[in-house]
Amino acid sequence: MRIIECSLKDVDPAAVLFNQYRIFYDLPDDLAASRDFLKANLQESRSRIFLVLDEHGSAVAFAQLYPALCSLAMKPFYWLYDLFVAPQARKAGYARQLMNHLTTLLTAEGADRISLDTATSNKAAQALYESLGYQRESEFLTYHKYLLG
Repeated sequence: MRIIECSLKDVDPAAVLFNQYRIFYDLPDDLAASRDFLKANLQESRSRIFLVLDEHGSAVAFAQLYPALCSLAMKPFYWLYDLFVAPQARKAGYARQLMNHLTTLLTAEGADRISLDTATSNKAAQALYESLGYQRESEFLTYHKYLLG
């Protein structure tokens, strides 16, 4: 197993996983749009994308993080927006290893924290995050105002 940070040459395998992730959340299958989105994120340095490669070099998991700033702490942090493990690779510890890698890397870079959301129905993800020391938010409520649609 190996974890790499994606560059433009890694967009295709990342896009396959990202497309599967979107399908998991009941969005339409659109590999071309998934690829274009990730490519633009990398080209414009909007996000950082990491891939987990299995022992054969196949991409089996990915994470996409967006950099942000915390005004109160006056420090940078990352928002883990996407995390996905291919169905055939689940229960092998890839997500845990990827999360641990991100924690080590981003701590070394001086990030204040990693924040994330997960679906209330995604009990497996909640169990993973809590086992890794993530704390469930209890002080703030999240609101959204959708502007397009």
